[in-house]
Amino acid sequence: MKLNHNIAGDAGLTLVEVLIAMSIFVISFLVLVDTQNISLRNSAHSKRMTTATLLAQEKLSEMTLKYKGSATQGKSLSEIPEKEEGKFEGSHSAYRWEETSRDFKYDLTFLADMAQAAAGGEEAEPSPLATYLPKISEFIQNSAKEITVTVFWKEGAMERKVSLTTHLFDYKAPLPL
Repeated sequence: MKLNHNIAGDAGLTLVEVLIAMSIFVISFLVLVDTQNISLRNSAHSKRMTTATLLAQEKLSEMTLKYKGSATQGKSLSEIPEKEEGKFEGSHSAYRWEETSRDFKYDLTFLADMAQAAAGGEEAEPSPLATYLPKISEFIQNSAKEITVTVFWKEGAMERKVSLTTHLFDYKAPLPL
């Protein structure tokens, strides 16, 4: 008995199988390259965001030292300008900053109203808390400033920003009691 072997049919892949395998490889490779590009873009954005945050923190620290020291020297927090701006120099020249300040509004009078209502409403004697809370609110408003530092940078066609805020208090201000 003679066995007939078809060597050509058993030994290799057809052209269709090779094309399908190559297509799968190319698609997988393109997905991998695209994922790598997204990763690099996100890494660059993260680096710029971190740099901007550190620059804003540095600027905020400078302003805090500049004006917190003035409060201890008898100067008023009202000397803090409402707005200042500038550009960073050197390796951070792509970033610019803006400092804004405003009076810190902290109204405690709603607590006085709540205390009066708890004591019995309009007919009850005024609560000592209701007497002092408006004065404490006035004290806080006269002895506090809210400082915000914003750092801007360009990322493509978009301008990005990060903002940090702190509050400065003049602890030597007289309490109006």
